[in-house]
Amino acid sequence: MGGIGPHYGLRSASSGEAATALNAANLTIVMLETPKAIESAEEIASVPGVDVLLIGTNDLCAEMGIHGDFGNERVAEAYRMMIAAARKHGKFPGMAGVYNETLMPRYIEMGARFVLSGQDAAFMAAGAAQRTGFLRKLPVGAG
Repeated sequence: MGGIGPHYGLRSASSGEAATALNAANLTIVMLETPKAIESAEEIASVPGVDVLLIGTNDLCAEMGIHGDFGNERVAEAYRMMIAAARKHGKFPGMAGVYNETLMPRYIEMGARFVLSGQDAAFMAAGAAQRTGFLRKLPVGAG
């Protein structure tokens, strides 16, 4: 907390000021990755200080025994339950693990607003593949 930080205007702040500013700047995200967590979504959403309920869809599917079946109706029902609980308690409903551009709109249209749209390694691999494709199209010069 010491030093000069952006959360308190790039100026020195007392420990009390720093604690207040840093606590206000925190975003608390709770991941729901099991059927039990989905069943408990409303209770979780009622906890003060929680900002986002985020379904970890890949892990939820694994726990449900439907690995990778992100379009399954059981997953959609989990999203409906989580989104309703989040809205009721003024929290942001979130989505992670669904990166298929055909399927993502389903949950966003249902109300997911904190959206993890991909994974860093996949983004880097896509960029590297794009650059490699460009380089492979260049003529190999004689000279």
